[in-house]
Parts: sequence; C-alpha cells; structure tokens
Amino acid sequence: MSRPQPRVLVVGGGITGLAAARALALARVGARVVLAEAAPRLGGKISTERTDGLLLEHGPDSILATRPAGAALVRELGLGEELTGTLDPRAVYIRHRGRLVPMPEGLGLVLPTRFWPFARTSLFSWPEKVRMAKDVVWPRLLPADDIAVGTFLRRRLGSAIVDRLAGPLVGGVYGTPIDELSLDAVVPQLRKAETEHRSLLRAGLADGAAMRAAAAKRPPGARSMGVFVSLRGGMGSLVDALARSLSDCGVDVRLGAPVASLRRAPSGVLARLGSADAAADADAPDEVFDAVILAVPAPSAAALVAPEVPAAATALREIPHGTSILVTLAYPRAAVAARLVGHGYLVPPSAGGAISACTWTSEKWPGRAPADTVLLRMFVRDEGTWTQLPDDELAEHARRDAETTLRIAPGAAPDLVRVARWEGAMPRYTVGHLARVAAVEQALTAWPSVTVAGASYRGVGVPDCIAQGQAAASRVAELLSAREAPAELVPAV
Repeated sequence: MSRPQPRVLVVGGGITGLAAARALALARVGARVVLAEAAPRLGGKISTERTDGLLLEHGPDSILATRPAGAALVRELGLGEELTGTLDPRAVYIRHRGRLVPMPEGLGLVLPTRFWPFARTSLFSWPEKVRMAKDVVWPRLLPADDIAVGTFLRRRLGSAIVDRLAGPLVGGVYGTPIDELSLDAVVPQLRKAETEHRSLLRAGLADGAAMRAAAAKRPPGARSMGVFVSLRGGMGSLVDALARSLSDCGVDVRLGAPVASLRRAPSGVLARLGSADAAADADAPDEVFDAVILAVPAPSAAALVAPEVPAAATALREIPHGTSILVTLAYPRAAVAARLVGHGYLVPPSAGGAISACTWTSEKWPGRAPADTVLLRMFVRDEGTWTQLPDDELAEHARRDAETTLRIAPGAAPDLVRVARWEGAMPRYTVGHLARVAAVEQALTAWPSVTVAGASYRGVGVPDCIAQGQAAASRVAELLSAREAPAELVPAV
C-alpha cells in the first residue's frame, strides 16, 4: 500500500519561509507544502511602497552581493535583468564633530585595504593613527572563546576606530552595541585574519592587494555592481516573484493564519492554524503534518515548541531581539543646501541622538525618486528609550537630524513622511550567540519533525535568510526521504 502524500508546514511568510516553501515544493519528495503567515501579506520586513513617483523601502533595500544565495534566487525567478547596482560615487560619510567626513577609500571590513587613504583621513588624529599602527607589532590576542567585536578591536587598534567606524558600521547593521556583538557570529573573518597574518592591518592590506589583482583581470570596461545590489522595482519585486512561484508549484499559501499550537503526533506534528474568524478557530480541527519549518523570530518559535520541548524554548528565549525603526523623508531638492555626493552618513553612538544613520536613497539607487526630490532613509538608534517614542516624535527627531546635517532650508517641510516600526524583530547577536543557536538545535533533536530557520540564527541579511530557508528545506527533504525508504534499506540501530 502506498503511503499518503507527506505534508509540510512552513510557519512564517517572510523571505526565509518563502525560500523554504519554494525549495521544498521543488524538491523531489512529493510533499504537499502549506505556508501559514499570520499577517495579511507576504514578505515580512521586506515592504516596498510606490507613491507619487517615489519607491520607498520600509525594510531591507538591498542584497549583499558577496553572499551568493540572494542573487542566485533572483536569477532563478527570472529577475536577473532587474538587478541593479548602486550609483557612483559610492562614498559614505561619518558625522564627526558636526561635519561629514568621508570614510577612507578602500575600507574593507572595518580594516583598511589601502595605506595612504587611511593615513591621510581627517577622521583620526595622528596619535590615534599611531595607536592603530601598533597592531603591526602586537602578538595574537584572540582567546579561544567568543569575544565582543568592540573588545577585540579596542585591544588591537584602539578605541577611536571602534567608536567612529566599527561601531556605526558593524554595530549599526546588527542593531547591537559593538561592545556586546559576537565576533564569531558576525565577523569570524577577524579571527581568521589574526590567525593567518597576526596583524589585522597586514591582513587588510593583503586582502586589498588580492581584490585589486582580481579587478585587474576583469574585461576592459567591465564595472562591478558593487557590494550591494537591489531590484529596479524594489525588494518587493522579489516577494511578488516568490509568491507567483509558490502558486505555480502548488503551495497552499494561507494569509491571516497564525499558528496557535504545535503538538507531537505519531506520524509528525499536529498543528492548530487560526484565521481572521476567531469564533470558527475554536472548532477548527488540528491538521497533521509530517514536518514543520519555523521561519519566525526565535521568541515566536519558543512559544510554539515550549509545550513539547521546553529545553529548546529556553534556548530560543535566550536569543535577544530589539526593535528596528526606519523613518523615510522626501524633500524638494531645492530646499537641500548640502551637495549630496555619495550614499549617506553614519552617526557614532558617542554623538548621541535618536538617529544612527541616514541613507540618501535618491543618490544611492537609480529610479527611486524624481530628479527634483531628495529621498532619505533615517535609522533610529535601538538604544535607551528612543524606540519607545511614538511615531510622530521619532519623525520629528529624524527631521531635525536631516535638516541640520544637510542644511535644509528653515521651514521647509518634507513632502512625505513614513515611519516603519518592526517591534522585537531584530535579533541581537551578542557574545555567545552561536553557542545559543547550537543549544537550540541540540534540544530540537528530541523533536526531529520540527526545524528552525531565519534571521534569529545564522545571519540577518536577505541572502543569509534565503540560504537558511533552503537549508531547512533540504533537512526536511532528507527526513521525508528517510521515512519513505523501504524497511530493508534502513540501517539497523
């Protein structure tokens, strides 16, 4: 007798869940895939708005080109021609002592890949540069265990580079103070750099030489899209294409369908799925699934696995999450006195204030705003009580920061204001993060039908989440294949 078609539940319709559902539907295991998303739309934090000739991104605006899973999926979906790089010049500034100072050219992962731009920068004093140079003679300093990125860099290079470059750059991306951020989870390259070169500065210069040699081999006239790429129609185009692909693959996509509970079943998992009709939910039967992928933030996953695997729930709750808030402003270009050359500026934590960074979206990406409009993305600092302020107060803080820094004409009101708030959705990769993730995965071996994936675990960027979703789909496919194998082919234990 043939076995019934296996069923897999993917919980969460963000980029991780979408990638997982598609990979499973395409896998040769014959599974019926159900994707349940509590919100009324797919995409999670990827949210694109088009209005009055503006293209607004209320979440991620790009894909890291050095992580292949993102661009590869875009091309698989037939959107390769939609990929676009950032505009020239690709300059970024640090607001230092009230003025915008360009980051040194050739800056890699907070390390210089070229000597002279770093030596000439006004971002650091000569005594601070001498302190950095001592890295060349320091012995290896990294302990075997995880350490905060800030702690390590301060030991090797001094506090100035941490406070003015590494903190705004790396800490800002991960929404976590750099003196709490895990080196092994976020920048393991630094451990490799010290191991192989002893000196971080030597490692950076060696990387720069290798990159220039690779660039020299490119065909004449060829231009790299840059470290970040996006889609001409916005990141929402990727979500739309994935939704079409899921429909073509026969995935059962359910919006407004929160998962109320998961319980063990002899053949897998019993799931109670909700809907917009709470009264009907009370009488809804549990559905049986052979496997479940939890593509939701760790706190949400903890609530679902707690009744069956409390140890996994405990480990999941130990992964801290913060709030991400983005304020978008559009001004008439005539009102902006500053000459915008580059992509935006970073604000070191020591400078205080609500805003940690500002991207000049109209100058960074082609086709995001009419020529007579300056479009800005202002990032709210997830420290202190800033994220607890109401939207109108945060918008006012963003306005004051932009208007002061960019010398916007007094009294010039923005033509557009948007505030996007993602409560508790930004995982904080603090020291020991990978050990916590390993504890989650170890605890879930007691319930192999359930697996987790997403930004809470092994990378917060879009390509990282895509890769995690696809890897989770592969694990589930292997599980289903093992269950389908004839008994005589299953090894004895």
